[in-house]
Amino acid sequence: MEEVLGSLIDQGLLEHRNGGWAMKELPSGFLVPDTVQAVVAARIDLLAPAEKEALQAASVIGRIFWSGPVYELCPETEPNLRLLEERDFIRLRLGSSIEGEREYAIKHAVTREVAYMSIPRARRAHLHAAFASWVERFGGGRDEHAPLLAHHYTEACRPEDADLAWAGAEDEFEGLRLRALASLRRAAELALGRYEIDEGLEYLNRALQLETNDLGRSELWRRIGRANTLKYDGEAFWTAMLNSLEECSDRAESAQTYSELAFHTATRAAMWKRRPDHELVHGWIERALELSDPGTFPRARALIARSWYDPAVFANAAREASALADRLGDPELRSWALAARSRSSYATGAYGDAADWSRRRLELLPEIGDPDHVAFIYFYALDPPIAMGRFDEARRIAAAHEEVTRDLTVHHRLHGVACLLIVESAAGCWERIRDLRTAAERAVAANVATPCIYNPWSLLACALAEELLECPHEARRLEQDAEALGMEGYDFLLDPLRIHLALARGDLDDVERRIPKESPPSSTRDVDILVARMDALAALRRRDQLEAEAAALLSPGTYLEPFVLRALGIVRPDPELIEKAQQRFRGMGLDWHAAETEALAQGAH
Repeated sequence: MEEVLGSLIDQGLLEHRNGGWAMKELPSGFLVPDTVQAVVAARIDLLAPAEKEALQAASVIGRIFWSGPVYELCPETEPNLRLLEERDFIRLRLGSSIEGEREYAIKHAVTREVAYMSIPRARRAHLHAAFASWVERFGGGRDEHAPLLAHHYTEACRPEDADLAWAGAEDEFEGLRLRALASLRRAAELALGRYEIDEGLEYLNRALQLETNDLGRSELWRRIGRANTLKYDGEAFWTAMLNSLEECSDRAESAQTYSELAFHTATRAAMWKRRPDHELVHGWIERALELSDPGTFPRARALIARSWYDPAVFANAAREASALADRLGDPELRSWALAARSRSSYATGAYGDAADWSRRRLELLPEIGDPDHVAFIYFYALDPPIAMGRFDEARRIAAAHEEVTRDLTVHHRLHGVACLLIVESAAGCWERIRDLRTAAERAVAANVATPCIYNPWSLLACALAEELLECPHEARRLEQDAEALGMEGYDFLLDPLRIHLALARGDLDDVERRIPKESPPSSTRDVDILVARMDALAALRRRDQLEAEAAALLSPGTYLEPFVLRALGIVRPDPELIEKAQQRFRGMGLDWHAAETEALAQGAH
């Protein structure tokens, strides 16, 4: 209605007289256009050529624009912006985001859309190029202008308009294309640094449309893959990395891609609904090692991936990666190599060594700027202090991790809650877990579209707390919600909680079904697995099996020690061992475990 009235005023059919409005007789055949776009287009067509050109130039700049570049984009006319104000197409804004320039806003988005679409495509491309050039001159290439430059350079060299807009000016078009690619890459880098991941991916995908070089396309696909790891989108990561390999036959580039494919798959192994096939990942690792030259980053990443996937078997790879990372001097690479050393020690039960390597990694924190990496440092630093029974230290690490993850993705925030649950679950502080339950359920709900083992794990930890706090209905609900999430191939990480739930319910048949006959695999949660195994073997009175496995686990001063002592005390039976286990629990501040053990000791007496 507003635009129709504006159109009547523009045509002189509606006049302001004596404080009111008067309507002239409408011309024969007068029709009101049937869409607002048509009304706006008719109003724009009534403008003088200079003002119409100015409005079109403004529409190229954006809904917000400035007087200087408009005049620069209309060098052969002298438009009167005040007339556009009077016609209510644009409005002057108070203040300006560009010093020394008058700032305007096109009143309606539809006005900008209609004005923009009225520009021939060839001229549109030239206007975008001219405005991008103005921004570069004005801003000196500052990072804050990278998204603006990316948009306008990209629009200036759209492949579908190239023949029409830049015929006979191929060199100029190529220069615009290269500037567009550089701006898109920088805008993507900045967006990803702010953890605006979808925005960063949009820039990278637009760059792919402009990149014609195989090496360049391969590198862009690798960037896209890397960005998807921040979203924990495992399938998109794999797709991008495999596309990178298809685009490029260069040995060094292929080594780079294989090393990142192997590295991220190994270190973020739970970002798939179904656990990655072991042989597939090993094939990528071996290919990365085969293609990478000695002393290079891809070689170091491949060695880290090899040791990460089989930490007990490939401890030598962790040592080699650590030495290479030290020579290369990159803090992030050194950090991951130290994590591999810690993981290898942890997987073989050398928990003290694992804690030492982890502590060295924590010392690198001041040199690490990527918050995702910082979160990983804290995340993987949690296992060794728990394994050594140092729960005050573990709580400090979990709290630091939770703080870092608050401003990252929903998946990072889930990890933040999960780390708090990991500590309190190991400590037997079930009331604290109950206090965290609401936060855990919210974090899982927010992250449910992202595959992660800590979606079901967190709910199962809360279910166990509710079962032990005598709320079986709530425990069943949480357990059912966890099982409905459908993570495949991760039972070795989830079964310790399931076993303890079955033990709390006295369901020995379920315990029997869940306890593996063979020794558990190496993992980042070996202590959880071994504790559950000791408790299960004791409850099932499998003395021979427990005696055969226990000796290797009786490391003095570790978290495992009292659980092993208690299990042996139950199957022998030996009240003194049970009492000794109780004392060890008390010494580590594990009061709930101590009380549970005391009840067993009284029963044994």
